[in-house]
Amino acid sequence: MTIPAGPVPALTVIIPAYNEVDRLPRHLAHVLAYLCQHYPAFELIVVDDGSRDGTASAVRAALAGEPRARLVSYTPNRGKGCAIRTGVLASRGEQVIFMDADLSTPMEEIPRALARLSQAEIVIGSRDLPGSRIRVPQPPFRRLASELFRWVRWAMVGLRHISDTQCGFKAYRGPVARQLFALAVVDRFMFDIEILYLADRARLRIVEMPVQWNDAPGSKVRVLEGLVNMVRDLWRIRHTHRERPVIAS
Repeated sequence: MTIPAGPVPALTVIIPAYNEVDRLPRHLAHVLAYLCQHYPAFELIVVDDGSRDGTASAVRAALAGEPRARLVSYTPNRGKGCAIRTGVLASRGEQVIFMDADLSTPMEEIPRALARLSQAEIVIGSRDLPGSRIRVPQPPFRRLASELFRWVRWAMVGLRHISDTQCGFKAYRGPVARQLFALAVVDRFMFDIEILYLADRARLRIVEMPVQWNDAPGSKVRVLEGLVNMVRDLWRIRHTHRERPVIAS
């Protein structure tokens, strides 16, 4: 993977994508307009995780002519964790944010997250804190699954002090993000827990913040399959990261 040379961006935004041809390209105009206006020294990285629906071509067209934005694409599909890890390791920004392709947490939450990075190494969006604005809630079966996942996570890796590990909006100091993701091994949805587990064991400062959030149709999560994969990946996290990591903040 070739990482562009030039001045270090103040902010990198990473968006993972898998079969998002119907949603992501129309969002990218807003993403670019917002970043150009508020964070002109930005880097936008869209990672196509082996899509089969023309996502890569549509994203490439949407980013054409903007030198601060680029597409990273690979095949076959490997999972959201792999996509974000690929984007983080390709990033150069002093601060790194990743967010979902459906923009369920809007761009307008970025300033609040970056302000909190002055007091922490990691800032994570939370849908469970007072002050969170859930405009379109999850359906009941998704909320039940989330509660089940939370209890399994507590039992296997802890992190009881973090209310919402799975919100797809997180901000990092850039060097910290690149060190953490270089250690990661989980390719799919439990990557969030792996990174927070590593950060917690390294005694990094993790701050949660309430966010605006909308449930978007078209989730790639399947509950039964997700539960089986969760237990497998949490077991892998515990046994892979037995040694406390040393992270320079």
